[in-house]
Amino acid sequence: MRGTHPKSSANGVGLPFLFDGLNEKGLTVGTFYFPTSAKYMPYTPADAVKTIAAWEVGSWILENQATVEEVKANIGKVVVPAVVFKAWGFSPEVHYIVTDASGKSIVIEYVGGKLTLYDNPLGVITNSPTFDWHMTNLRNYVNFFMNNVPPVKLGPLTLQPFGQGSGMLGIPGDFTPPSRFVRAAAFSQSVLPSQTGDDAVLEAFHILNNFDLPKGSAREQEKDEHGNIVADYTLWTSAIDLKRKQFYFRTYDNSQIRMVDLTKMNLDGKDIVTISMNGGEVIKSVTP
Repeated sequence: MRGTHPKSSANGVGLPFLFDGLNEKGLTVGTFYFPTSAKYMPYTPADAVKTIAAWEVGSWILENQATVEEVKANIGKVVVPAVVFKAWGFSPEVHYIVTDASGKSIVIEYVGGKLTLYDNPLGVITNSPTFDWHMTNLRNYVNFFMNNVPPVKLGPLTLQPFGQGSGMLGIPGDFTPPSRFVRAAAFSQSVLPSQTGDDAVLEAFHILNNFDLPKGSAREQEKDEHGNIVADYTLWTSAIDLKRKQFYFRTYDNSQIRMVDLTKMNLDGKDIVTISMNGGEVIKSVTP
């Protein structure tokens, strides 16, 4: 089921499977970890010709579709079972966000052995649990307010806010998926409008600063077989300009924002072009 759309994207396993990227039609896909929630579709040999693995879904979408509506119409035509990724020894549990140049966005999940599609009006996704749970959980934050709150009278006492940001008092600050979902919704909806595409990209990275996991802040209790602490951290952070077809990224080791312009690549190329994301931070001295 190989398509023809050229695309620019990131992968995390050194293989030609796209976890995070866009195609020349302005369609983008993000693959996100979905532990304890994903349960893929059943498989029979009769389905082999239309079966793809979970890690191939992003590639299939970008290679064959141009809009969210096309994805909605066609994603049900493929079977996605629990295929073991040999390098890891298990079937990775993931779900997907798809957005097109018009701003339409959906979430694709495989739960209970069935395909589930959700319209995504806020364009936000994190990890488990399911997307509908996260949207319902937002109702716990109906007191969210973009402006600073006024003083509160408590009998003869007037309570003044300590300072800026009192409208978001109580927004969760931890790194669990539900808390990150709430912050992503709050920050993406409260950010001031951008005047240019460059401004929008920079604002996106400012928002994403709030989800950058330092090494050690999210760790397992048990160490690995070599005695090392097992900790999640943010390998890379990306933003995509769907109108200009540009993929922006930075990595844990290099906070410089780098960019790949898909329109300046050979869109008729037959070979995969690989651009390394490696590289360390460059600290520039401005000492007089």
